[in-house]
Amino acid sequence: MKPYEIAAGVKPTERQVNWQKTEFYGFINFGLSTIVNREWTDGNLNPVNFNPEEFDAAEWVTFFKDAGFKGMVLNVKHHDGFCLWFSEYTNYSVESATDWDTENRDIVAALSEECRNQGLKFGIAISPLDRHEKSYGSGKEYNEYFKALLREVLTKYGEIFYVRFDGAAEPDKEGNIQEYDWEGYYDVVRECQPGAVIALVGPDVRWYGNEWGVIRENEWSVIPERHSIYNAIERSKDTSKKARKRDSKFERDLGSRKAIKKESEFIWYPCEVCVSMRDRWYYHKEDEYSAKTKDKLQKLYLDSVGKNCALMLGVPPMKNGKFSEMDLQILRAFGLDLRRAYSYKVSQIGTIEASSTLSKDFEASNLFSDDETKTWRPALGDTQPELTITLSQKDMFDKFVMTENIVNGQHVEEYELYIDDGSGKFKKIGEGEVVGYKRIHKITPVEVARVKIKITSYRGNLEMQSVTLY
Repeated sequence: MKPYEIAAGVKPTERQVNWQKTEFYGFINFGLSTIVNREWTDGNLNPVNFNPEEFDAAEWVTFFKDAGFKGMVLNVKHHDGFCLWFSEYTNYSVESATDWDTENRDIVAALSEECRNQGLKFGIAISPLDRHEKSYGSGKEYNEYFKALLREVLTKYGEIFYVRFDGAAEPDKEGNIQEYDWEGYYDVVRECQPGAVIALVGPDVRWYGNEWGVIRENEWSVIPERHSIYNAIERSKDTSKKARKRDSKFERDLGSRKAIKKESEFIWYPCEVCVSMRDRWYYHKEDEYSAKTKDKLQKLYLDSVGKNCALMLGVPPMKNGKFSEMDLQILRAFGLDLRRAYSYKVSQIGTIEASSTLSKDFEASNLFSDDETKTWRPALGDTQPELTITLSQKDMFDKFVMTENIVNGQHVEEYELYIDDGSGKFKKIGEGEVVGYKRIHKITPVEVARVKIKITSYRGNLEMQSVTLY
């Protein structure tokens, strides 16, 4: 088989599909670093200093829903070792923040429960680096300690959709290097939260490679196996200058036929774009100048969620437990615009036809159905299938939204878009490549009578989930 034919047969796990449907979620970094206006602390700050007296879990979750997020990811332990939950294994936690209201002190408990109450997914980020724990650098002893922490936070707080491991590491005070037991950590996650994806230093969700939203034009979920996290962990042990130069290289194309022509093994390793609302991950008042505007967020959304990625946006709370008024206003306005932009389906006033259909079970009309089990597939010999939407009356739209049925893989390689303004003739207005879970193709607002989508190249058994005009 040719490489692209092998790649066409690679499919995601159920947990990866469910994660992809989350699309857009927020990331909270909050702790002792917030109190002292730093990004990292040394693990020796007294927990009594942590006193976010205005923290309100319901307020946080309501704000996240207003912003359009479908999930919340909380950094429950950063590099300083300070835990945002009550732990049996360390007293370096919110439990020791004695000046603060006891009822609200277990932040993980409060937020996970409120997310469930309001229908938001809840996830965690956690760092193996620990500047407070004395066993850090000891090898097995520390790994067992970290796995105990991990098992505790994954079993006390209900369902968790996402676990993010930070890869930061450093020698202890004696210069000992802590070898992280990554596979042991993964085993704990699979045991305690089998439905959760493991991200960043993890096998389920791939980090984009930067924190600035510099995004590839085409992002494949199916990529060569050499990019797996297991290979990356092995490569990280080579600290030579040549290895650092190799690993710092940003490959612009990971999945096209040209990029994979010499490959033979592939994995489903979808991409997450992770960006902070501000220049840094923790709140710093002096960073207000860098807060992303609503227009910048809209572009980020289209370039990530709209191009087969998920978007995780960092939103840092202030030390009193509130979010900055600037961030509140920008994100609420963004969330409102997001709901408005995808509320009116122009295509609902039309009918859809295909150049061919594999069978009655895969009719083109399935593309307008809300039933995710209904999909469209072209006849086997149709190498450039077309879909035509005819509106019952002329109407205006500015977004093509296309989705593949990724349960059965990723297949679209190139497409073209056409409109008929009522003249009876089609005019080409755009083209693209990857579709995957979702492709949002933005155009200048235009009034049309008909729309045509032509899939000019695909691999394997093409299967589309939906086509919508907004």
